[in-house]
Amino acid sequence: MIDYIKLGIEFLSNFLTIIAAAIAIIVYFRNKDKIASSINFILNYSKQMTLSDLKNKIERLNDYKASDEKGRSEIINILSEIEGQISANKSIKNELSEQFGKICQFISSPKLLTEPKKRSLVSELRECIRNIDIHNQKEIIK
Repeated sequence: MIDYIKLGIEFLSNFLTIIAAAIAIIVYFRNKDKIASSINFILNYSKQMTLSDLKNKIERLNDYKASDEKGRSEIINILSEIEGQISANKSIKNELSEQFGKICQFISSPKLLTEPKKRSLVSELRECIRNIDIHNQKEIIK
């Protein structure tokens, strides 16, 4: 008798699993556009957070002077943070490849960094991030 009850419970469990899977498949196919939009929103939001963090780091660069040895050291530290963050994000690394090269050059040879070069790099990064930000906003709206 116990074997029949056990067999019945197993059958019912398997049957309900099949029904649940069928419902999940139906829901997926009926709402795949909404699901894709949700996933894209989450990915774009993540990129937006990275861009905001980069903006803050770029603004911190203005607090230090490249002509001052202590200031240059702090600038190199911030550039190293920016370099690490960019290199970890393939999408942003592709979009900032030229600036990424300049950042790596200054990190490896800090003596090349002057105040005008720092200001130029900050302006380039700001503008590029602004453009990426606008493009990202367009993607979120879609």
